Order: sequence, then C-alpha cells, then structure tokens
Amino acid sequence: RAGADKEREKEREPERERREEPKRTREEEEEHRKREEERRQQRERERREKEEEMRRREDELQRRRDEKRRREDEERRKVEDQRRRQREEDDRRRREGEDRRRREDQERSQHQMAQKQQEEARRLAEEQKKKDDEANALKQQKATLAVLRTLQKMSNATPENFDEVNAEFDKVLETDLPNTGAQQEILKGEASRVRDYAKQYVEQLREQQRKLEEQRLQEEQRKEQAEKTARSLLEELRQLVTVAEQTAVKARTNAEPLVDCAELEEKEIVRIALVVEREGKAAMKACSSCADFLLQKRPIMEQAETLKEEVTNSLTELQPRIKSATEQAIEALQRSGMHKERIAQKVVVGARAKRLKADLARIDADGDGYISRAEIASFAKGDFGFELPEENLGRICRQLIRPGNPGVKYESFQLLKTAIGIAREEARNRVMRQARLEREEKEAEEAQKRRELVEKRQADMKAPLTEMLKVLDEIGPKLGDFEEAAQKLSNEAGDLTTAQLQEGANALTELCKPSRNALDDIAKQMDAMMREMMELPELGGALMQEMSAVQSKKDMHDVRLKTVEGVAANGRQLAMHKAFAEKETVRMEVAAKLRVCIEAQGGSPENLFEAIKPDGLMEVEDIKAYLKKHNCQVEPEKLDAIFPPAAPAAIDMFGATTTTDPDAAEKTEEEKKAEQEKKAAQAKAMAEAVAATGRRLITKEEFMRAIRIFYKVVREIVLSNNLLIEQSKQIRKMDIGEVIEVHQGPMLDPSVGVYRVHGKALRDGITGWVTVAGNQGVSFLLPGGHVYQVVRPVPLTEELKDTDGANVVRNLQEQQVLEVLEWARTSRSALGVTRIRARLQGDDNVVGWATIADNDGNAYLTAA
Repeated sequence: RAGADKEREKEREPERERREEPKRTREEEEEHRKREEERRQQRERERREKEEEMRRREDELQRRRDEKRRREDEERRKVEDQRRRQREEDDRRRREGEDRRRREDQERSQHQMAQKQQEEARRLAEEQKKKDDEANALKQQKATLAVLRTLQKMSNATPENFDEVNAEFDKVLETDLPNTGAQQEILKGEASRVRDYAKQYVEQLREQQRKLEEQRLQEEQRKEQAEKTARSLLEELRQLVTVAEQTAVKARTNAEPLVDCAELEEKEIVRIALVVEREGKAAMKACSSCADFLLQKRPIMEQAETLKEEVTNSLTELQPRIKSATEQAIEALQRSGMHKERIAQKVVVGARAKRLKADLARIDADGDGYISRAEIASFAKGDFGFELPEENLGRICRQLIRPGNPGVKYESFQLLKTAIGIAREEARNRVMRQARLEREEKEAEEAQKRRELVEKRQADMKAPLTEMLKVLDEIGPKLGDFEEAAQKLSNEAGDLTTAQLQEGANALTELCKPSRNALDDIAKQMDAMMREMMELPELGGALMQEMSAVQSKKDMHDVRLKTVEGVAANGRQLAMHKAFAEKETVRMEVAAKLRVCIEAQGGSPENLFEAIKPDGLMEVEDIKAYLKKHNCQVEPEKLDAIFPPAAPAAIDMFGATTTTDPDAAEKTEEEKKAEQEKKAAQAKAMAEAVAATGRRLITKEEFMRAIRIFYKVVREIVLSNNLLIEQSKQIRKMDIGEVIEVHQGPMLDPSVGVYRVHGKALRDGITGWVTVAGNQGVSFLLPGGHVYQVVRPVPLTEELKDTDGANVVRNLQEQQVLEVLEWARTSRSALGVTRIRARLQGDDNVVGWATIADNDGNAYLTAA
C-alpha cells in the first residue's frame, strides 16, 4: 500500500508542475514531455521489476512451503517404515529365539551324549596314558641310569681309555639322553660339564706324560750325545797320539846318524842336527797337543756313563804311548842339541876370542893389561846395567885378583863376567823370590779362605736341603687329600648353587695355599742355591745329589698341586659364569617387560626413563609402580638384584663421565662441554636428593644399561631398512658373530609372519631391521652379545680414542671375559673402529675401553 501511494504521488507530480509553470515555452514543454515520458517509462520498468521480484519471492515462499511439506511427509514415511521394520525385526527375533531354543535343546541333548562318550574315551585314554607313563618312567629311569653311569666313567677317564670312553659317551648321549624326559636338559648340561672337565683333566695328564717323555727323551739324547761326543773325542785323541808317535819316530830315525858321527863333517852334523831339532820340536808339539787334549777333554769323555769303562781303558792304553813318544822326542832333541852345541862351541871360540880382545881393550882404560876394581864396577854398570854392590865387588876382587896384581888378568875375564852375571841374578832372584813368596802366601790365604767358605756353605746348605726334603715328604700325603677334594668338587659342581660352588672353590684354594707357599719358598731357595753354585762350582760335587732329589720331588708336587689349583680356578670361573648368567637372565626378563610396557603405549625404550620418572630422580619403587600400572608383575627381589640398594660405583651414581652415544667421538668441544655441564647439574641434583632423603637413586645411565638388549647373529642375515620385508631394501649382510643392539621389537611382519627387531650393528653403527627367526623355525639371532671374550691380547685403556694403548688400565689376555657397559666408534668414517667400555669379569674395579676388531680384520674380542 505504501508503494502504491508513492506511485500515485509520483503521477500527480507532473500535473502539479504544469500548473506551477504555465508560461514555459513549447520547446521546453516538448523537452519536458520527453523527459517526463522517459521518467514514466523508467517508473513503469521499476514497477514491473518490483512486481516481478514480489512474484519470485512469493514463488520461493511457496516452494519452501512445498519442500517443508515434502520433508514432513518423508519423515512421516520413514517413521512409519521404521516402526514397520521394528515390528518385523521383533517378529524375526521372536522366531529366531524360538528356533534357537529348539536348537539349544537339541544341542544340549547331543552335548550330553557327546560328553558321556568323551568321558568314556577320556577314561580309556587316561588308563592308556597311565600305562604309557609307567612305561616311559621305566624307560626314562633306565636311560637316566645309563647316562649317569657314562658320566661316572667319563669323570674317571684316563688318557689311555679316554677315546673309548668318549665314543661310548657320545653313543649314550645320542641313544639314551633323549629318553631321560624332564632330566634331559640337566643331564645335557652336566654331560657337557663332565666332558669338558674330563678333557681338561686328560689333557693335563697327557701334558704331564708328554713333559715326562720329553724329559726322558732329552736325557736319552743327552746320554747319546755324550756317548757320541766321547767316542768322537777318543777317536780324535787316538789320531793325535798316532801323529805324535809318527813324528817322534821320524825325529828319532833322523837322529840315528848322530850316534856315531866321527866320520861326518861338521857341516853335515849341523844339517842333521837342525833337521832333528825341527822334527823333535814338531814331535814335542804333537805330544803337548795330546796332553792338552787329554787335560781339557777328559772330563767331557768321562760324562758318558755307558762308556766310562771303555774311556778308562782307552786312556790307560794311550797315556803310555804319549809318554813314550814324548821321551823319544826329548831324546832326539837332546842328541841334536848336544852335537849342535859341540860344533857351535868350536865355531864360537874364535869369535869369542876376538870379541874378548875388543872388550878388554874397551874395559881396560889405562891399558896396563889388568882390569882394576874401578874398571870392574864401571864394566858391570855399563855392560850389565847393574850397580854392583860393594860386597859382591869385594868378593869378586878377592877371588879373581891375585896378590901383587893391580887387577884381574885377561885370562880371568870370562870368570869376571860370570861372577858379575851371578851377582846380578842373585839380586834379581832376591827381588823375584820376595815377590813370589808374597804372591804364594796371598794365594794360599785366598785358597784357604775359599776352601773354608765352600766347606761352610756345604754345611750350611745341607740343613736347608734336609729340611726341604722333610717339607716335601709332608706335602706328599696332603696332595692326595687335595686331589680327592678337587675330584669331589668337580663331581658335585653341577648340583651346587653359585654360592656353594664359590665357597667350595675358595675353600679348596685356602686348603692348597700353605702347600703352595711352601713350594714357592722351596723354589726360591733352590734358585738362590743354584746361583750360589754358579759362583762356587766346588759346591756342586757334594750337594748335587741332594739338590736333584729336592728338585725332582718339588717338580712332581708342583704339577699335582697345579692340577688341584686349576680345578679350584675352574670352579671359581664356573661360579662367576653362573652368577652372571643368573643375573643376566633376571635383567633380560625385567628389560623385556619394561620395553613391552613402553612399546605398548607407542613409545620407545629410549624414552622409558622419562616415562617412568620425568624429574630424573628415579627409585626402584618408581619402576615397581610403573610395572604395576601396566599390569606387569616382577618379583621385588629381581628388581633389587638389578638395582641393588647400594650404588654399584660412585662414578655411575653421581654423574658418570662415560659416553653412551656411539657417535660421541665426533662431538665438538662445545657439545661435550654442554653435555658435561648437564651431567654435572644432574649429578648435583641427585646428590642433593640422596643427601635429603637417604634413598637409593638410579641414574639414567645405569637404568639404560639395565634395559639394553643385545642379539648375536648365529646365521648370516640381511640388515634392511623397513619392518615389512616386501617393502624393504637391503643395507648389508650381517656375518655370524656380529652383535646388534635392539632399539625396538621384536615386532611382527604380518606379510610373511616373522618377528623382526630394529637396532644398531656394533661393527659399524649402521641402523636397520633384522629377522629374529624364519617362518620355518630357522633362528638368525639369539640373545647375547652383552658379554665378550678375549681371543687375542689387547690393551684395556682409559680413553675411547686411545687405540694404541698410551694409558693402559690392564693388558687383557686370552680367555678373559668382559661385561659390556657401553660401546662407541672412534669415528663416523670408514676408518673408525668399534670399541666397548667394559668391566673385567671377576674384578669390578677394572673398567676401560677395548677394541673389538681393527680395520685389518683382526678380531680381539668375540661375543660370548
């Protein structure tokens, strides 16, 4: 209505304007009419558009009303259909209930009949099973007895019957052991232990027999060599004697012309004498060689006990021959010397006369034909280099100067020289005699002192040797008791607990300790005596028999005692292995349950510590609460065994500086410093918490070590990059003996139905997925790798990167066992090596880093 009024108002407006402007011109009117017409048309269009809009709105409202009615009709039809279906469903359920009740009644009656039949069949089966069980029990009893008898035989095996007993042992284990039932695993372990002990015992006996046989052979070889040497020396001596005889005979033959040489010229006599002298000297040299050989080699020849009589007879025969040859050579030399001297005397007389004349002319200064007292003194000093004493000078003058003569005549010159020479020799002899007497006196004193020392030391050493023999005689019966105790410990080792086995081994060691100390003391005393005998060889003759008896008995007792000590050491080692195995079993159980709890929540074992105790101050009670929360039951004593009330080591309790990250070697100094500061803060907080509460707190490092799980590769397997084998790619092959640290799993690969684990290989730090066991039952991985055995000597060092052994904690030897605390690589590159930080089993204070294998493939440690 308002719109219509507005339209009418607009229609009246032109009329109003015409009435208001009667005086407009025609053109204006025309123009005005045009504009008015346009306005009218515009208004007409607007009106039609508005009317059209109103119709559209009315149509839309009508359409909505129709749509609403249609939806209401559909809802009504749906409700009616639902009610109808509900009625049909109710009818169907009622019919099904009736049918089900009828079927249940039929099934109940059939079940009752089947149950009666099953009870009858069960009764018959139980009766048959009872008969079978009785038969199996009898069979198991017989098999068990057979195995036990074989174990007894094996424990008493000797080197002579070991192979036969071992073959019987293998046969019984193959035929009877599978029939021992529940005792099979126990008997199998005992069989392995008894076989190992028997092998070790037999090997020790064989080693002893081998050593004794070697000693016997060495003694025979020594005797044979001594006999051979004696024969060789005798033959050599015979040859020397033959040569000496031949040379002496030749010298004597050449000297025969000198027996009657009246018709020979002096020149010929001199020639023959020179030949005889040369041959005689050669004969004397040959005879001296025989004497020297006999003096030097006679003790060696007499060492051949089997040829002692032959050597004595031969020497008795050869010595007269040597003496005879020597006499012949001396005779020839004397004969040649005599004739040569006789002829030479004639030749020399003329020369002597000339020299004498010249000497007299030189000595007789005043030329009076006499040698005065002063000239005698000057002659002695000038020609003899001797200051003639006044006493000797006076005696010479009294004897050689006749009364009335001023001096010695020329004819007495030779006597003068002789007298002066005698005087000089007397002076020299006095000096030499004095020196000789002093030397002989000193040597006699030293010899007497040495004899007294030897006699005293012999007397002093006899008493200790007698005492040592007495001690060894006392030790002998005790060794039998020790061996009996060792045998008992070996037989009962499989049935003893770890504590009992350790106690038995320690008791056996303590039992052997006094005897071991006594044998060690005897060994030290014997060494000291042997060193003293080397300094005083004279001691050996009188004490050699007693020392040989002591040494022989000591060595025999030492071998027996070492066997007993070896059993004690093996017992301690076995107890150590048992204790570690028990603890490791408990640790694996606790670790597996904790891992299952966190993985069931979709978490990772790496976050388990924070999941249990976000503030980092963890106690054993927190672990118990976490397990209880996730419905995992673990005995409290098992948790106490893994996390004992006392901290295992102060370094682990309050901020251990160890590195559990395998890539820690590549961290920068800033990262290491930040990590150290973080650990120091954690250590401080923990220390404050411990001081405030007095309770045992567990560090993250300790907790993560406790839940670590390692697997050892027992069959070659592929390391891949995905849980699903069908979608994975091969990374590399893992060799037998490799170890992988498990990060996740085992998890099922539903596509092939096998369990796989995700972890990191210790060899090179590569991460991937590995199959635990195939769907045909073939195992590729087995739990293990937390313990390593030394297969080649390697240093245990303080630092991760110290592969050269600059700071050695201890040099590890073969067969030693290490418990892994953590592992790391020295570098991320291919040149890096994998090293483990480990604790030496049996000595918790020895901790350090050791290399598993170097870049050349040389293995030092192997997973046990």
